Amino acid sequence: MSGEKALDSKRLLNSLLRKNAVASLFPILRDLGLQAALSHKAAFALHEDSLNAPKEIRVVVEHKPDLILEDLYRDVVSYDGYHFSIEFGKNLHLRHDSKDPKAQGKVCRVYFVQSGGAFPTVLEDFATVVHIADTPVLPLHAILLEEIVAQSRLQPPRPLKKGVANMIHKWLIATDLTPLEQFSPLWQSPEILTQIERHASRVPGAQEQWIIRGVGRHIFPAPSPATTIEQVLAPILPGDSEGNDESVGSDFNALVGPPDIAAPPLNVVIQTPRYTVIDIAARQVVFILGGLGFNLCAIVGSAASKLYSHGEAREPEKLDVLVLTPVSSSQDQACQWLKQQISLKDPTQFQFKHNSKKGKLSYKIHPDIVPPRRSRGNSRKCEVEISLPSAMGFPYLSPHDIVWIDNLPVIPFLTLLLSKLGIWPHHSKGALAGDVKQLLLLVPNLPLSVFRPWRERKLMAVEFQAASEVRVKRFCSTFPETSPTWRMLGFDVEM
Repeated sequence: MSGEKALDSKRLLNSLLRKNAVASLFPILRDLGLQAALSHKAAFALHEDSLNAPKEIRVVVEHKPDLILEDLYRDVVSYDGYHFSIEFGKNLHLRHDSKDPKAQGKVCRVYFVQSGGAFPTVLEDFATVVHIADTPVLPLHAILLEEIVAQSRLQPPRPLKKGVANMIHKWLIATDLTPLEQFSPLWQSPEILTQIERHASRVPGAQEQWIIRGVGRHIFPAPSPATTIEQVLAPILPGDSEGNDESVGSDFNALVGPPDIAAPPLNVVIQTPRYTVIDIAARQVVFILGGLGFNLCAIVGSAASKLYSHGEAREPEKLDVLVLTPVSSSQDQACQWLKQQISLKDPTQFQFKHNSKKGKLSYKIHPDIVPPRRSRGNSRKCEVEISLPSAMGFPYLSPHDIVWIDNLPVIPFLTLLLSKLGIWPHHSKGALAGDVKQLLLLVPNLPLSVFRPWRERKLMAVEFQAASEVRVKRFCSTFPETSPTWRMLGFDVEM
């Protein structure tokens, strides 16, 4: 028998062993009242209709309060000791002895993985399980996540092996382009993002694939060393910005993928023209800042409120972006330099004017982009303001503190709330008070993956926290109906 025929014969045998194990196992799991689905290589082989998988199956089981995996192995053997037995090796698993005449004497290993409870939840809803060849199979995104979770839990941690990295890449490109964070909050967890960054460093072209599926560029190393403001700020004076574009570290056109505005992912919830323009401008600014080596940035102000409230907050009048890169230069000079660089990268849509210390950066939507609906006024334009942490009284946040909403980096919720509160005393109009109230209404329903007050407090400067305590009391004195929510956040509301 030739080598190729022998390989085909082996694959056919392994496929038969897996099929027989599945046929014996899943009726037992149903009788036990468990939701389960096939994962890993056997599941992917069914998705791509191939035979390329070993003689083992990995089964993800939905968490139940009384579920103990060791007991589950024993329960399966109790149900069917004719086919199943327990093997105590490096990893506890079941041995399925096939009684099929075509595979007499051959075995298939069975491993269980718990989803939920004390274990990471790799599938939020088992109703999304697909059935292929009468077998419940995890969706592709969950197969991918389950393997990355497995790699993140290895002890001691070890480098990603080439074979595993290539396997993950194959599964990655098989998924559709839906942002992964829509399937599970685990995709934003530090442990998973670390594994993604390691995978991208191992496999050429992987970074592009992760980015187009919603993973933020900020987790990947800059294409070239980041250019500091101090290195190029001195020569840049009003009217003297010519020829400095080359001094920026990376080639913008060589970055992975085109700017998001090439096919703008317009927010399907927020349909007002003003916000549509700001939404598109935000994606372009974040992209350009990444190309300049400033991967740490976040949307702040009213645009951030709009994202957190899913369109319920008032319309932003401008786009505010916080660049989370510590610099020792003058705040005004640094912001001016950043605005200049953004306009240099895309002069057709961004315009910079030296009309103040920090300069003015404006964005005008490209003529080829049509917003969902038009209105009177400057609905195709918006102002862009760049700020630095020290100017706003914020600490330097890490990438893990940024919240990603609709594939945009947003400042943490409590930090946003307290920054809005800080502006409130200086505005006589009720708009700022309304902003604060609107954010407070969101507190009871925010998921913990987005809202982490106990952690966010540690990110704030002591002075900022102290000032916020006073402002909260004053706000509650003026708007006593908000006191219960502030108490929920851990604030003392009594004057």
